[in-house]
Amino acid sequence: MSNIQLVIFDIAGTSVKDIGFVEHAFLSVSDRHGLGLDAAWIKPRMGVHKLAVMREALDHAGKLDTITPEQLSSEFEDAIDEQVRAGSAPALPGFIELFNDLNQAGVKVAFTTGFSRKTAEAVLNGAGIDYETLVASDEVDNGRPAPDIVLEAMRRAGINDPAHVAVVGDTPSDLGSGISANTALIIGVGHGTHALSDLEDHPHTHLAADMNALRDILAPHTGIPTHEHAHG
Repeated sequence: MSNIQLVIFDIAGTSVKDIGFVEHAFLSVSDRHGLGLDAAWIKPRMGVHKLAVMREALDHAGKLDTITPEQLSSEFEDAIDEQVRAGSAPALPGFIELFNDLNQAGVKVAFTTGFSRKTAEAVLNGAGIDYETLVASDEVDNGRPAPDIVLEAMRRAGINDPAHVAVVGDTPSDLGSGISANTALIIGVGHGTHALSDLEDHPHTHLAADMNALRDILAPHTGIPTHEHAHG
């Protein structure tokens, strides 16, 4: 039954605990430049390419001619770096064990993110997550929910057939990238920025309330132990 050869995880809110550190970075940039963003505006844009979000924010505030999206993105990265150094983005409980079990079962693991490469590396390194394959939003033509980031992760991991791939994420844009890449499993998790009730109306194959539920969904497809047997 072990038909999944590659599991692609989003980073913030999926692999790494997001105790508001992404939202906080957006708000600090917004406050500094008077963009008037709030949590309700930011939430649906979680997981989306940050440069595109900054461009939209400037347009929304009528300030596209006063500051560049690149400048805002750079300030956003600095704000994230500061919080990572302060320990605000640890690996989610149980994630490292899940990651190690997948590796041990011979299943490849990749990470995708709406962050830039620089920010993504800082977050993963800060959380103590050892990664081989990472695709950031500034490395593909089209950000989520387009399939580009998933297809590039597959290419780098050497997996050609989406029927052997699972995509795991905590935002509608994460799920959308899996749907558009036609992967076998598209799993929404409820321990990130969105509750399962926020995700249930978006196309998916499974929803997992927590890391144990995620492990139990992946177990029959990968050969890893279920949560009952994982630490027994």
